Amino acid sequence: MNSLAEQQKLYAELLIRIGINLQPGQAMRLSAELAHRDFVRQVVAAAYQAGAKYVHVDWLDEQLNHSRYTYSTPEYLDFFPEYEVARHQQMVEEGWCRLSLVGPEFPDLMNDVEPTKIRRVGAARMKKLKFYAQAVMTNHLQWCVAAVPTAAWAQKVFAHLDESAAVAQLWRVILQTCRADQADPISAWQQHDKRLNRVVDFMAQNQVRAIRYLDPTPAADGQPSTDLTVGLTDKPAWVAASSTTPAGVDFFPNIPTEEVFTTPHCMRTHGWVRTSKPGFPLGRTLENAYFRFDQGRVVEYRADAGQDVLEQFFEIPGTDRLGEASLVDVRSPVNQSGVIFHETLFDENAVCHIAFGSAYPDGVEGGSQLSNDELTALGVNESDAHLDLMIGTPTMNVRGLCADGSEVTIMHKGQFTDTVLQR
Repeated sequence: MNSLAEQQKLYAELLIRIGINLQPGQAMRLSAELAHRDFVRQVVAAAYQAGAKYVHVDWLDEQLNHSRYTYSTPEYLDFFPEYEVARHQQMVEEGWCRLSLVGPEFPDLMNDVEPTKIRRVGAARMKKLKFYAQAVMTNHLQWCVAAVPTAAWAQKVFAHLDESAAVAQLWRVILQTCRADQADPISAWQQHDKRLNRVVDFMAQNQVRAIRYLDPTPAADGQPSTDLTVGLTDKPAWVAASSTTPAGVDFFPNIPTEEVFTTPHCMRTHGWVRTSKPGFPLGRTLENAYFRFDQGRVVEYRADAGQDVLEQFFEIPGTDRLGEASLVDVRSPVNQSGVIFHETLFDENAVCHIAFGSAYPDGVEGGSQLSNDELTALGVNESDAHLDLMIGTPTMNVRGLCADGSEVTIMHKGQFTDTVLQR
């Protein structure tokens, strides 16, 4: 087996060659926290070795953001500079690919910040950069999100270990769940992509038009913990693992990824659902949340932790409807690790999840080529925010309602059936 240093090098190369699939002569944008600097150097080297024209690093420091939230004159929270708009326009026009590294240096830093301040700053940014977000959401740019351990994050995940041991353990788990510990990680990802796309083929062949998440485990009120039916658009498309730009370049938006997802119709969700892992609206922690939907809209919600931040989140237009419905087998390497990562990139790839807010056009047939008006007419939700929340459990069943009125079993006790996987 390769040493940790060798696996880290393979991981950096994987993110460049499979994650964003950087093309020779292409410029690249990399965002990372200051604590990621050692790994960033490996990634930048791998990018130039792959033929990058130029690599720009956006260094992030959440303490600076915290200072703004805490001390800024309130009316200045809505300010966003025009030079940021100009550089994002250049990145879109020139087709820069983007790699985002996550892994918080200060995991709970924002816990004392008023959620309304975070919402206002985010809204001001999104208002000016919506064109860039749309270029990413429609896959006109290759993009990938991946993770790097930090000391504080590692000790939050592995609280029983000292700092050095926790960081080493988190590295091991990340490399394993990202398949970077295998002899040929690129080949491993290509095979994984094929396997997940069997689910895509099953959904298309059976013309699934709605999915029902049912966890029969009784809740305190005696009802099933979750009984949520998510209706899809009239032209649904399912997406797994890799995506493709209009120019035909394949890439993986998330590493790791274990999900198969689609875009719901924003008016066709009803029932109720409970979260099974923590979520992070506006950078704050949400735990044990309950949502009830009627005609696509959240009409009731509550949470053991994070109720106040949910109230602020739902102030953002469009966030009270779904933009994504995803299927994840509980046998995924992320879930089998037994770790709660407190990081959406990983936790959403452990179990089934849904997302409130903005929808990916890829979830409808030919969506990336449709106008906003055409997408709206198909029931695709629009919002300036996107929040993934995990709902899957080892006792959850998922059934599909097909166009001809028949039903198919997609998952039983959290696992894809053999029929779905075409075994």
